[in-house]
Amino acid sequence: MKAGGLRLYLNLYLMGLQNTPEKKCWKASQSDDSEVNLRYCDLSGSIIIQLTGAGITIDRLGSSPSMKYLMHESIILNGFLDELHAIVDGGDISAENRLLTLADSDALEKARGAISFS
Repeated sequence: MKAGGLRLYLNLYLMGLQNTPEKKCWKASQSDDSEVNLRYCDLSGSIIIQLTGAGITIDRLGSSPSMKYLMHESIILNGFLDELHAIVDGGDISAENRLLTLADSDALEKARGAISFS
């Protein structure tokens, strides 16, 4: 993983999702160099995406997220996984120059299976 370039790319992608699927439903913020938070408009939950040397983790903050949050979260996370797939497999970039390579070739599909409304 090329953490700096990947972090910039994913931060820009996530910032662009603030109006997805409805206007002003997400608010993106970056708390440090390795974490991006997407807070939902009803404050019932947040998505926390961390980039570490070990990989990418996605966590939910919120003990009882609303049903609408859960549906919108699945849209965001499926899109995020699509972007990661494009980074890993898209274009004619050699493996050593990619922002992200996977140790487990089906890791993205496993992650997609864990999404609430996939």
